[in-house]
Amino acid sequence: TCLRELARYKEAEAVLARCLSEAQDDSSDIAVDEELFVRALSALAALFQAQSKYPEARRLYERAVPIARDIQESRSSLWLAANIAGYAETLRKSGDLPNAEMHHREALEIRTRAVREKSCAELELAVSYTQLGCTLAGMRKFKEAYEQHNSALRLRYRYLDFSHGLVSESLNYCAESLCALGRGG
Repeated sequence: TCLRELARYKEAEAVLARCLSEAQDDSSDIAVDEELFVRALSALAALFQAQSKYPEARRLYERAVPIARDIQESRSSLWLAANIAGYAETLRKSGDLPNAEMHHREALEIRTRAVREKSCAELELAVSYTQLGCTLAGMRKFKEAYEQHNSALRLRYRYLDFSHGLVSESLNYCAESLCALGRGG
């Protein structure tokens, strides 16, 4: 993750590929920690997504998400929601909007359950609202996109300072949706 944040993609890819290779090596004496394996798959997928290598990212998430579902005991796990949302974002960015919508809705359900169970802050929902809103806007479902972005804005405004970047992001997305509905400008 640090190497990716520094845009040292080749180095990050080499490190993650080596980790995955060692984890899959049948001759290795090391027992594979499935959660760590999923984290490595997801990290490499996020790295590919950051480079717009969507087919590669998609293949990795398609391996990671089923394992994450199998090993996750709680259906309100933010870790599971993050894996599903990461996959959904790859789908959205690669143009598979119907599948992206389905997975973003699933991630939102998981995060909503986590909020109800008080295992995370309500602000966590804003991530799902924003990602789902962007997906719906791409599908030209502007009314629902606005509703999702507005939900994110209300949460962010309640918990963050008005000048926070995420509040600005939500304001911009709301404005875009309203313009698309013919209510702006």
